[in-house]
Amino acid sequence: MTLLKELIDIPEHIDKGQFVLRLTEGVTDPKATVGTYVPTPQLVRAFDDALSFIRGSLQGATSKATYLHGSFGSGKSHFMAILHLILSGDSTARGIPELAATIQKHNPWIAGKKILLVPYHMIGAHDVESGILGGYVEYIRRTHPDAPIPGVYLAEGLFQDAESLRQRMGDDVFFAALDEGTGGNSDFGDVDAGWNAVRFESAVEADPGSEERSQLISALVGKFFGSYDTQAGGRGEAFVSLDKGLSVISRHAKSLGYDALILFLDELILWLASHAADLKFVHQEGQKLAKLVEAQTADRPIPIVSFIARQRDLSELIGDSVPGADRLNFGDALKHWEGRFHKITLEDRNLPAIAERRVLKCHSDAARLELDAAFEQTAKIRDAVMTTLLTSDGDREMFRKVYPFSPALVQTLIAVSSVLQRERTALKVMMQLLVDQRDVLTVGDLVPVGDLFDVIAHGDEAFSQEMAIHFDNAKRLYHQKLLPMLEKTHGRREELEKLPIDEPRRVGFRNDDRLVKTLLLSALVPEVETLRGLNAERLAALNHGTIKTPIAGREGQEVLRRVRNWAASVGEIRIGEENNPSISIQLSGVDTEGIIKQAEREDNQGNRIRRVRQMLFEQLGVSGEDEFQQHYSFNWKNTSRTCTVLFKNIRDVEQISVYQDR
Repeated sequence: MTLLKELIDIPEHIDKGQFVLRLTEGVTDPKATVGTYVPTPQLVRAFDDALSFIRGSLQGATSKATYLHGSFGSGKSHFMAILHLILSGDSTARGIPELAATIQKHNPWIAGKKILLVPYHMIGAHDVESGILGGYVEYIRRTHPDAPIPGVYLAEGLFQDAESLRQRMGDDVFFAALDEGTGGNSDFGDVDAGWNAVRFESAVEADPGSEERSQLISALVGKFFGSYDTQAGGRGEAFVSLDKGLSVISRHAKSLGYDALILFLDELILWLASHAADLKFVHQEGQKLAKLVEAQTADRPIPIVSFIARQRDLSELIGDSVPGADRLNFGDALKHWEGRFHKITLEDRNLPAIAERRVLKCHSDAARLELDAAFEQTAKIRDAVMTTLLTSDGDREMFRKVYPFSPALVQTLIAVSSVLQRERTALKVMMQLLVDQRDVLTVGDLVPVGDLFDVIAHGDEAFSQEMAIHFDNAKRLYHQKLLPMLEKTHGRREELEKLPIDEPRRVGFRNDDRLVKTLLLSALVPEVETLRGLNAERLAALNHGTIKTPIAGREGQEVLRRVRNWAASVGEIRIGEENNPSISIQLSGVDTEGIIKQAEREDNQGNRIRRVRQMLFEQLGVSGEDEFQQHYSFNWKNTSRTCTVLFKNIRDVEQISVYQDR
């Protein structure tokens, strides 16, 4: 059999950062950025939308913001990098054939405009102000080293007040007061050095966060301006409000000769998501984004246009643990923010075309023809199986582009990638699947959906704490119960992996393992169409080629038989009561079987009798449960009587009576 690697470029290993483009790096290497970009028709329309959006902001001289919405791996960072290169006049980006007509359409208004393009990487920012305003300062320091620092720091106002006070007091009195109590001119060097005009002016001009500047701020606050708060919890110099700061950087960019300022805010929503457990923080920082559009301080001499990469709606960032009232308040505030934003969507349907060129790149035209012929052979499967593999969104052409993957697998991995951090993009997962099976995947094979579990469940962080718990529960269930169950049937996995790849016992274990892992995936992302309402036939279809039966079309019955056997030993596997029963798996952080097993020693004949007697006596009002004999008092013919109550089996009472008679 021909191995797939003989037709497709499949590397021996995949690097951690492969298929992940960081905006700040992408704009510095135009050749590599453009060389790996696949502009589909939908993406071409998105570029036209983005350029029209910028034109509208410039012509109306108003600040605007837009979400660049798309799932993980949809190419948001790549899109912004290409847009950045187009606007900056890069010939490589402007030479992309598919974008030629769009660029030509917008050239008249782009020509002659000087636009300041600032790329951001928000991960690690303390708050929105430090991310946006601080990021602008850092960019200016790199690209315009001779330009003055924009006054976005609270310390800038402090220095202005200090300079005014210095003029009134005179240098001698001012610096003497500033040095008071510091022991100036000591033997400890600069740490204890006194202040003078040269040192003062040098500290004012120093970079924000530098030791000299920090010492001056501390001295001024301590001696003259005790009401200033410039340290903000020890994280360095504090910033002015975002509203005021945007006005400052607009004036600053204008002073440098620019006609507009464009902020490419990559990872902003992902940064907010990292604080999802803190609803107060998300609410406080999220509502600041409205300032990108609405300004209380409306003195922005040039418009500010913001592109915000967004992979998930902000309402999805908070978990079910947040009280309902807080969720509603957050939702209402969210509608207010997002009503001010435009939205450009990068659709998931771009993935097949991108995967065809970046992941499934054939060695030659002949190799492409051979792969297409293999797809046509595979496509002759039963209609029911084909319907499952295509999903409601796919068609045969999409299937051909992603073969040996299926639209069902692509839909699943997009959903799973969306709940993971960005190092696990859809393209990277697809390539990892090929790399893992590089030496065994043959032409004509179809990658089962179950194979996704091993790639996505290990080595990456979940998008939210809530999803991280689900992933941990899934992995725990697999290793503690499902894997031991399979090993009882097939043997130890470590020993099986030493056998030839086509050895029946190893094949049998791998096939059952895929079914089990498909069930785990359905528990992790149950909202995905592919995994919703699983039954035996769909489970077999999603792993087409895994289960084989003597009579074609009976694969579903064989899967159901196996799942019933598994459910008998693993209580988390649930089988419905329908004629074509649903199959699911329950993820829980509680080891219910362990609890039941621990309780087995309490489940004995003596304890059962004691519990039933206790329940009966409570209902009858019989007292003396802990005494040797139990008594019951009652009235009979107007006289008080007391009797002894026996809780016995009648056969036991009869045997006692016979023994006493003898």
